[in-house]
Amino acid sequence: MADPSFEVCPDFAGDLFEGIRNDLVNATGTTHQAVADRLREAWEVGHETRVRDWNRQRDEAAQEEAEIERARVAREEEECIAKEAEAEKERLELEKKKPKMNSFNATVTVGDAIAPRPSQYAIQKLNSFEYVELWYFSPDGCKEAMKTSRSIADDTFSLAKLDDQLTIRPSSAFKASRSAIPDHELSFSVFLRAKNLFLTQANSAKWPQTHLDALALFFWHLENHSIRNTSELGDLVILHYASQVRLDWHDRLKRDEGFNIGIINETLLRSINEEIWDRVRSRTLVMRFIRSTSETITLALPR
Repeated sequence: MADPSFEVCPDFAGDLFEGIRNDLVNATGTTHQAVADRLREAWEVGHETRVRDWNRQRDEAAQEEAEIERARVAREEEECIAKEAEAEKERLELEKKKPKMNSFNATVTVGDAIAPRPSQYAIQKLNSFEYVELWYFSPDGCKEAMKTSRSIADDTFSLAKLDDQLTIRPSSAFKASRSAIPDHELSFSVFLRAKNLFLTQANSAKWPQTHLDALALFFWHLENHSIRNTSELGDLVILHYASQVRLDWHDRLKRDEGFNIGIINETLLRSINEEIWDRVRSRTLVMRFIRSTSETITLALPR
């Protein structure tokens, strides 16, 4: 539809409308000029109506287009905001996974002594709250850890599950040492030194304080137990008790059947003491029999 604003009023007084005028003059008894004026007035009324309708439709169309444009802009802004929010979320997730370096006190120097560091294998065991032999915390264990430590760039890697997520860790963190020995094969002095570093490292691994307290009490009772002064094999009995009980403690914790390791079971300790003495007696009898047999054979030989 064309814009009616550009319409031109016809010449109702001209020859083109003479026939119409004649009919109206005859019908109304008025003059040609009066008829022409009436026709022009009627056209002008219709013209104004058409212009008004046109303007209204144009305004409505413009308003509708403006609403569509505003909706499009709002939708694009929402999409942009959503994309930015998603990008920020991904950035935060990556930031969480990114290793962080803690700050340091600029006024503090390194300590006067540096504690020995056990192997990655032992540390990983502690981080997983699993049993690990005390040898790894002994001087020999820490020395081996220092000798075999290598740059991450030179190490191979393995997949590990941590907090329901797969992570990549150096393979050395999963390899037990071939030099490791059970707790009861340690000397008592090494046992005491190893348990101290073990407790320190367990604390660094964020073990529950109740568990750390129970273990500290466990080692204190064993170190100060009277059997060490009343029996020639007292230290060996204590080592066997510590070895067996600590392993059983971890096994039962996994089954949610944990017990207070800080309470010494004197009945079990006496049983271990008797078992070790039985071994010593049996070995002594065997050695006596061997010596007796050897002497008999020597006497029977011709000279």
